Amino acid sequence: MAINTEFLKQSASSNPIKKLNWTQILVWSLLFLFPLSLYLVWISPTDAELLYSQRIFYFHFPANIMCFVSFTVYFTAAIGYWRKRGRNWDIVMMASLELGLFFALIGILTGSIWARYAWNTWWTWDPRLTTVTIMMAVYLAGVMLRNATDEPSRKAALTAAFGIIGFVNVPLVYFSTRWFTRGLHPVIFGSNGNASNLQGFMNVTLAVSTITVGLLFTYLIIQRVKLEEMRDDVAVLQFAHQDDE
Repeated sequence: MAINTEFLKQSASSNPIKKLNWTQILVWSLLFLFPLSLYLVWISPTDAELLYSQRIFYFHFPANIMCFVSFTVYFTAAIGYWRKRGRNWDIVMMASLELGLFFALIGILTGSIWARYAWNTWWTWDPRLTTVTIMMAVYLAGVMLRNATDEPSRKAALTAAFGIIGFVNVPLVYFSTRWFTRGLHPVIFGSNGNASNLQGFMNVTLAVSTITVGLLFTYLIIQRVKLEEMRDDVAVLQFAHQDDE
């Protein structure tokens, strides 16, 4: 099958991420904040009911937030692709899709461990857990759909369509604890949310952990974008060499 190399060439120098070298800033920030966040989690006050298991919250909550951020970036990039049809939008879509699944998996694993101590079960078909499972299944199907074709522009079109349609699952997951009140999973935000029950230093620990995971997400998406751009450069050179032969 003939590959549209012109589509791959679009990722060369027009991507704003390549014009700003944030890597060193992010690396040094993470080298400082990651040990700091671990230390704060260690010395943070122990919850009266959940005891030491409550410390999982400082990893579970930021992972879920970054999952939502990732899929929101994916949705935004999908709209951008349909407007401009640029390869750069496709790269951002793919990177944010992969990171969204990565952070969703971390959220599910940490939540399952926490549930074992809080609810005495590793898993229950709670509305939040059920909707998260559906969301992951939908986006995993998007990855499979993308890999079903070798044509780059067709990959991008399928990924963009899936990013817009699949985004309906994100608000469904967020509002599931409010719409289906019989579940075990608590409401985090709001006047009656669990986050409002955090005391003093717990809020500081949560804020530092969330910032740290947010910077990690930023670093990973920049590196993933750069990796895909290098792959495009290699693919263009390979096809150019084949044409010369």
